[in-house]
Amino acid sequence: MKVAVIGAGVMGHGIAEVFSIYGNQVFLYDKFEEALKKGLEKIKWSLDKLYEKGKISEKPEEVMGRITPIKELKEVKGSEIVIEAVPENFNLKAEVFKEVEKYVDGNTIIATNTSSLPITELSQALLKRDRFLGLHFFNPPVLMGLVEVIRGEYTSDEVFAKGIEIVRSISREPIPVRKDVIGFVVNRILFRIFTTACRLTNKYTIEQIDSTAKHILKFPMGIFELLDFTGIDTNYLISKEVMKRGFDFTCPQLEELYKKGYYGSKSGKGFYDWSKGRPEIKFLPGPTPQELLVDAVKEGRWLVENGVSTDEEVNKATRLGLGWPKGLFDYAKEYGL
Repeated sequence: MKVAVIGAGVMGHGIAEVFSIYGNQVFLYDKFEEALKKGLEKIKWSLDKLYEKGKISEKPEEVMGRITPIKELKEVKGSEIVIEAVPENFNLKAEVFKEVEKYVDGNTIIATNTSSLPITELSQALLKRDRFLGLHFFNPPVLMGLVEVIRGEYTSDEVFAKGIEIVRSISREPIPVRKDVIGFVVNRILFRIFTTACRLTNKYTIEQIDSTAKHILKFPMGIFELLDFTGIDTNYLISKEVMKRGFDFTCPQLEELYKKGYYGSKSGKGFYDWSKGRPEIKFLPGPTPQELLVDAVKEGRWLVENGVSTDEEVNKATRLGLGWPKGLFDYAKEYGL
């Protein structure tokens, strides 16, 4: 399959790498030459590591041989699927889709890797909207086994089914998102946990809340540690976008940190001090698992009851997408929610 990836940043070069590992011919575009060069260097570094560890059997140079850097968007012509992975800026993405549509034929699928912007709204930049869907890869794509396949209001049955098939062809677990809802499945549940954790700071310290997440629920990171790690700026801007569309993502502390320029691990300070490395979260008595998870479980049930997802898919999505040892509904049963 001929695949074009637009944007060679963290997600773009990772998606290109995954498709090339599974034998596809990949065209990687970035309008910034330096970004394209760095993206290719990171793919080579990653492939070398995978080969050393025996995770891939093909030599890195053979996999790299299937990736062609392109400097003009018109070179996406002939691709069976074009995947956009540019920054989370609505207008920027819309411009990319308009430009791409000029060069591809009517059967080419156009997909977005957005983690938070509505698929239906984005599709309105296209003349042929039934060819458009969301393919939300998780970071880093080469290690994460999950991809959300999101259906917009105009996505055809055929394109939705083809998206699921493409994800399976690269040995990833597709989570079908049958309705275009804010945050899709994984992030919608995560947004609920973020807002619950922010609200609980009225009763508990940040360290107490993160202690419950890490030491009792065995999450890979504490809630506030994760906000810091993924970026206070990123999370604050996403919260603004989802609030604008009617989904409650209230966390006053995020705005305070954002305005001070404390962006989390990348700036050395956020909810935690990262200047000496990752914060150590010790065990402290804090909120119960029920307090932390109740709103997330309600959200999970809403997704199932509204035909967005199934119990099994929500469980799988939270395990594979968030790295939890158990799925959301497994926790719900365990803690009587």
